[in-house]
Amino acid sequence: MITLQDVISIGIIRRTHYKDLPPFVFVLRDGLLVPFRSENISDLIGEEGFVLRSDVNDEEEGLLTWQDLVGYTVVDEGQEIGIIETVDESTINTLATLTNGRMLPLHEDFITKIDEDAQILRVRLPFAL
Repeated sequence: MITLQDVISIGIIRRTHYKDLPPFVFVLRDGLLVPFRSENISDLIGEEGFVLRSDVNDEEEGLLTWQDLVGYTVVDEGQEIGIIETVDESTINTLATLTNGRMLPLHEDFITKIDEDAQILRVRLPFAL
């Protein structure tokens, strides 16, 4: 059975152009990932789509996924706030759980820099953690 850890979100499907998609796109239905052929993507408009991680060549593209951030140290304006232990992408709001138990919403608007070599995620949060 395919789980949320096996897939990457491609976002909310807005149009029917499927040229660069792998053969199957998955959507959540009753808590399960259901596959649809990419050529039938028009049936999925308005739903969040997922593709298999194995169908995305991250190394060649230089892409980083939310799951790749596990183990990164999170620094907010110079202050270390924790290390990412897990990432939950099962809801519309992606959340990181830090080793100290704190939860952090992962959103591109909060991230100022990602240092892959040092495994540091620099953020500017609009609130105190």
